[in-house]
Amino acid sequence: MTSHFNTNTRMALESIRSNKLRSTLTMMGIIIGVASVIMMVSLGEGVRRQVASTNQSGNEQLVTVRSGQIAVRDESGNVSNVNYLAALGSNSLTEQDFEALKKLPDVEVVVPLATISGQVKNFENETYKDATIIASTSKLPEVLGQQVVYGSFFDDTSTNVVVVGKRVAEELFKENVPLGKLISIRDQDFIVGGVFDEFKTNPLSAVTDLNKSIFIPFPVAKSLAGGAPNIYQLMLLPKQDVSPESLVQATNSQLLITHGGQADFTVLKSSETEIIARDTVSIATTFVAGVAAISLLVGGIGIMNIMFVSVTERTREIGVRKSLGATNRQIYSQFLIEAAVISVFGGVIGVFIALLGNAVFRITTDLQPAVTWQIIAVAVGVSAVVGIIFGTIPAIKAARKDPIESLRYE
Repeated sequence: MTSHFNTNTRMALESIRSNKLRSTLTMMGIIIGVASVIMMVSLGEGVRRQVASTNQSGNEQLVTVRSGQIAVRDESGNVSNVNYLAALGSNSLTEQDFEALKKLPDVEVVVPLATISGQVKNFENETYKDATIIASTSKLPEVLGQQVVYGSFFDDTSTNVVVVGKRVAEELFKENVPLGKLISIRDQDFIVGGVFDEFKTNPLSAVTDLNKSIFIPFPVAKSLAGGAPNIYQLMLLPKQDVSPESLVQATNSQLLITHGGQADFTVLKSSETEIIARDTVSIATTFVAGVAAISLLVGGIGIMNIMFVSVTERTREIGVRKSLGATNRQIYSQFLIEAAVISVFGGVIGVFIALLGNAVFRITTDLQPAVTWQIIAVAVGVSAVVGIIFGTIPAIKAARKDPIESLRYE
């Protein structure tokens, strides 16, 4: 059995070598399918890990409020019906919510995150187009668990001081420590008072990269924006004797009052933010990978078509082998193994292309694809199965050929 398998494998490899172009074109569907599936799954896993790591602020007591009804709680208090896209375009959080939550007896501190638009320039009048302007309060570093590595964070009475992310310092000022340098936002001058340590990027964040953000005092944002800024998130810490679960309930109840009974917001514990990110990414990854897997089906059909052509072209060879004693089973195995080898070769090439594509993503973007050996093994295994399934019918056709008629074939 082993000798027949080895012989058939050698014959399959010889057939591939003798028809390089045709074999390569036959593999294309499998190559594209495997590469697409691996890249989509690894990107999804990488995003999930990035989101999970950025959600670990160092304080498990943290409670966040986000615009939009991202999730619904069931009777047991667990989040369900996750819809991360509900936050996109939602602008349901207001300064009134911020002020109301500060008065809750269970709350130790509340920190808003709000965005405003505006042109940012350095002291040389160079414009920085990538910056996101975020308004917050003096407790932000404490709540985020993020250090200000140079200088210090502003206090709530500051009017002309900003703190910048690491990329802003490097790209706008061309240095790591631009303390005391002037920065202009909407033609109003500010002094750089601090630089944040590097943030872990969150691909699903409403603000894509905090390293490219400029943080300004919340009261100042109101004057710059000419009104209340757009609050996209509120972060709360409970008092020492209050559990996060109790704070979630109190926060939810208070916001329902300020929102007139409309649940157009989501209150989450620290651990639940990872659950939402994981579920959302899993759904998106499954959908996209499913679409990419269609290429495997197309590749399988391509293999079947070419194997039919191969069987027809090698009809006389089949007749010669049968006249020399080859059984139907041996002919069947020969063509089935050839289809499987072509498919596996395509799968292996697809793996290398996926690894190359992931490397490009790592170099050129903030995304960090996570490839595991399980993903690779499943992809190659599926490519082998595709070859076997779609190679079965041509192999049966080859095995059933009449040896006398095959020898007469021209």
